[in-house]
Amino acid sequence: MWESGGGPVHDLIRTDLAAGGELVRTLAAYFDAGGDVPEAARRLVVHANTLRYRLGRVRERYGVDLDDPDTRLLLTLAVRLVPPEGS
Repeated sequence: MWESGGGPVHDLIRTDLAAGGELVRTLAAYFDAGGDVPEAARRLVVHANTLRYRLGRVRERYGVDLDDPDTRLLLTLAVRLVPPEGS
């Protein structure tokens, strides 16, 4: 079902995974940390500003509104439906 979908969230996931998955991993950490940027950055072992920059790229490059609850829900599910690294 996921593979047949479209739209900005699907584009983000597909494009980012093809480029190595940095934004997908960033989003997963961000959602796992309940939106806590410093905690998500700690989990990724990056500076909080790096994490903020990546989230900004998600917004600007893909037009994904991280403040929209429905979009956050779809993204949360999407980052869990993609195959883990190395699969």
